[in-house]
Amino acid sequence: MQTMAAIKACEASVVTLAAVDPSALPLEEVQALAVGAEKLAARLRGIASQALAEVDAREPEGAAWWWRDALGITGEAAGIAVRRARALHTLPAVADAVVDGRLSLEQAGALTPLVGRIHPPNLVDSQAGLIEGAAGRSVDAIGQWVRHMIALNSEADLEQEQRTAEAQRTLEYKVRADGTIRGRFVLSAQNGEPMLTVIEALSRREGLADTRTAGERRADGLVAVFEAAAKWADLPQTGGQRAQISYVMSAEWAARLEAAEPAVGAWTGPQTRDRLEAMCCDARISRVLLNGVGQVVGLESLKDEITVGQRRALAARDRQCVARGCTRPPAYCDAHHLVSREDGGPTTLDNLVLLCRRHHVMWHQGTLALSDLSLPWNGRPDDPRAGPLVA
Repeated sequence: MQTMAAIKACEASVVTLAAVDPSALPLEEVQALAVGAEKLAARLRGIASQALAEVDAREPEGAAWWWRDALGITGEAAGIAVRRARALHTLPAVADAVVDGRLSLEQAGALTPLVGRIHPPNLVDSQAGLIEGAAGRSVDAIGQWVRHMIALNSEADLEQEQRTAEAQRTLEYKVRADGTIRGRFVLSAQNGEPMLTVIEALSRREGLADTRTAGERRADGLVAVFEAAAKWADLPQTGGQRAQISYVMSAEWAARLEAAEPAVGAWTGPQTRDRLEAMCCDARISRVLLNGVGQVVGLESLKDEITVGQRRALAARDRQCVARGCTRPPAYCDAHHLVSREDGGPTTLDNLVLLCRRHHVMWHQGTLALSDLSLPWNGRPDDPRAGPLVA
């Protein structure tokens, strides 16, 4: 009866809080209401977790199902809640820290991987230090801190964790009708380290003019890795030839006729002209001639291709993408024709520069001009910021 009376008193307090109109309060009181209500809710969740642990201790086989049905949540969410409550039951001081507001339930839950990994008496004795350390950290930071403690006390457990993560590795993706690709992936810490090292280096902001979000920069960095692999990696053969990016475009498309069919990629379908022209700057182009019924009557490779020697010379001269502020290295750059091939521009060093794919596309879209490039070797009169021609 005492418990039900306490719950009803709490409900009455919630009703009182719910009657407050935040729009009628000054900002300071609205902030106090938001923070106060959130902290009280967190403490109540701690009390609920302690009670759930007691239910689990008495009915270990049915606690998760009962919790699922009582709250109308998924079985997965109920299982997570029960396992967390069970682990915190062995760390009573940590559980009490949630109830008295020193830790959130999520912060306390981030400590539970230590249960079973550290000798129980030692873990119980270290609760004060765990609470103090967790109170000043985010949930993710607590997780990293816990992994360090596990590595320090039980390398075998850390190795098992890595094996489990390795067994769960996956990459799933779907090409949608508009050609965009969506997916999800899971990597172990060992495999994630090189990925994060490369992505971080390739996703840094390129000066004040770079307005991309962090997510956009990471996506561009990921694409750059695959573009470099397509250019330079010793990839296995597919269909009897080295794996390569291929687009099919008609003569009408190349001639810019209005009624021309769009260029089409093997995986993602039609592509815009500006992006295809950026790729064609630094690509091997083959011409296939078809008769009126679709039979191949001629096949030739166009000889105006950038040679290995020219690529090496560009890397030595430009050192990186020549767009001002960009530091993308040569391996992640295209060889771009300043005067386009279709306008008669030759494939010679004085007409070639290194541009990363993003800036290369911007050039063909008309949003990047010669004056936006750093070309100290060029000496072109129409580039006011270019230096004199170096002998």
